[in-house]
Amino acid sequence: MKIKSAVLLLAINLGWAQQPPSTPLVFGQDTLDLGQKPIMLSEVVVGNSTLSAEELVMAAKEVMSATQQLSMADLELLYFMRHSELNDIDVDFKLKKSTVDAVDDDFIARAAQGIPKQSSSHTEALYRLAFNDTAKVNVSTQLVRGFQLEDESTKVETKDIEEFFLKEIERSLEAGHYFKIKSGIFGAKVREDDIDLDDFREIKDSLRSDSITEASLQKRHQWQSAAGYQRATEMARYHPHSKDPVIAVFEKPKRFDFQLIDYTLFRDQWVHVVAFKEKSKAEFYGELWISEEDKGLLQFKFVNNKPLQSINLLGFTYREPRVQGQYFYKKIDDKGYRFYFGRLEQDTEVGVDRPLSFIEKHKAFIGGRKVNRIDLDIHFALNQTEEYTYILKGIEPVDPSVQGEKTLTVLEQPESYPTDFWKDTEFTIAPSEAMRSFQLSKTSKQGER
Repeated sequence: MKIKSAVLLLAINLGWAQQPPSTPLVFGQDTLDLGQKPIMLSEVVVGNSTLSAEELVMAAKEVMSATQQLSMADLELLYFMRHSELNDIDVDFKLKKSTVDAVDDDFIARAAQGIPKQSSSHTEALYRLAFNDTAKVNVSTQLVRGFQLEDESTKVETKDIEEFFLKEIERSLEAGHYFKIKSGIFGAKVREDDIDLDDFREIKDSLRSDSITEASLQKRHQWQSAAGYQRATEMARYHPHSKDPVIAVFEKPKRFDFQLIDYTLFRDQWVHVVAFKEKSKAEFYGELWISEEDKGLLQFKFVNNKPLQSINLLGFTYREPRVQGQYFYKKIDDKGYRFYFGRLEQDTEVGVDRPLSFIEKHKAFIGGRKVNRIDLDIHFALNQTEEYTYILKGIEPVDPSVQGEKTLTVLEQPESYPTDFWKDTEFTIAPSEAMRSFQLSKTSKQGER
């Protein structure tokens, strides 16, 4: 698969042909090929180093581990993050039995129709991540500026259904009843102490409210800042030198075959290209580009050969069939090697084919315990693709004046992709086709009014 990249880095040629060392950076028009053709570990390419492929990998581990040990106290990272989420949904509810008059086939059909068949959201934002060893929480993330493309018309519309069930739950609890939820042989009781309807209504009302208050802005700012941190953390899981790496080429090298496949110029320096492939599980293969000069890791490419997870149990399925990425690192003054640009793509599949029953019961035995019952067959399938792009803007000392500010920046919500949003040319990366074609629907525009 080919995906759009933020930059054409010097000497990237995925056919491994040598590039001239003076190639400039080009924004928004080139591609990085992360194709899934397996790497053949057969040819040995000898450069100036006397180290074997595995010894080169271990040397790179030492360099990158040393960077991890450098203190980041009182420093902050300014980074750009683009995130896209594309969802294809297939859902079907079949009503088998209902003793509640309002819950009939039409009611169930409306519930199913309220779930969109496709949905997407796209975010581009700049975040400030500060490190402070003296604080109780030594990392804090703050949204600086950004926007989100999301169409309200593609969100799940279940307001009327929620209100109906809330009223039914209130009626039942006031009568001293409780609920039992069953799916096949599994079941759970829901009693009065297990649910706080006032809190539930307050959360729903705050999310639906169109009023702009300082409290609502604060909540949105906190959620959007946290999302920026979580997405950066998700990308960090695939660094080979992270604490608990998904691809343990550094931590567990015996699980991998390594082969030196090229020795070439990359960004004005000679590099060894080491291919890797897992031996037993054969989940991942890829390449490490290692500097000849100091053995620092300059590029890490990876793609999975088998699903990372595959669960199929009692009508529930969960699969992670595809993960692929390309990360770039460079030496930044006395701060060691740092991740400064990367792309990551992930696919997830979730499925549910189960019976589901909601049973309302009396607490006492007198007159029988069952009050009402709804039996359903549920089919739900979600195919999700997530795309991440990360760019490091810089590493600077923490500015106490900025840290003390109570900024309530939230993501802007334009009607279409704003091509002139970023004045900084570092972030003028080509949008995906889905982002380019995004247009806020008339329904959402009217809702905003």
